Amino acid sequence: MRLIYTAFILLLVLTMSAQCQQTAEDWFKKAVALSIQGNYDDAIKAYDEAIRLDPNNANSWFNKGLALDNQGKINEAIKAYDEAIRLNPNLAEPWINKGLVLYNQSKYDDAIKAFDEAIRLNPKYVSAWYNKGRTLIMQGKYDDAIKAFDEAIRLNPNLALAWFSKGLALVKLDKYDDAIKAFDEAIRLDPTNANAWYAKGVALEALGRTSEANAAEANAKELGYTG
Repeated sequence: MRLIYTAFILLLVLTMSAQCQQTAEDWFKKAVALSIQGNYDDAIKAYDEAIRLDPNNANSWFNKGLALDNQGKINEAIKAYDEAIRLNPNLAEPWINKGLVLYNQSKYDDAIKAFDEAIRLNPKYVSAWYNKGRTLIMQGKYDDAIKAFDEAIRLNPNLALAWFSKGLALVKLDKYDDAIKAFDEAIRLDPTNANAWYAKGVALEALGRTSEANAAEANAKELGYTG
């Protein structure tokens, strides 16, 4: 009995020693791997261990925020993003993700502020411009939204979603010809975008081009558009 007990203690000591030898970077890499697998509970535990060993690592806080975000733990995710921002005010990514969380909560003014901060830090951040445009649409600020989408398109002309979203803003302004051009570009870049086909049909219908509208809407339904 004594031998078994001693062996157990020795095994425990060896296990604890191995854990102690793991660095913050080791825990961070483990957490990233767990996140990729979709195992967010264990990933968060690993990020927490990385943070315990290196509490000033902004990347650990940011990635923890991503994992929490994927779990729908919105308030905790924002706290993690805010800590990443506090530790590294020049990091644009946490501002983007914070903005997306705020957007999903319909807190559009705060979301715009977050996207603007990301843009201030990195004016070439396409995602910041695109998501700012989406948020401006939700606020009914269609002209400003178009400007944001145009900047995203200037930085990445192949971003089909930016062309599609620009088209939606143009429709809201009754600029149907320009909207159709935007939808056509979105479709050229992504011919399987059922929403773009349907939106093009709506714009064509508004111009009285019924046969073309019907064809576009038929394409949308073939691609799975259900409306």
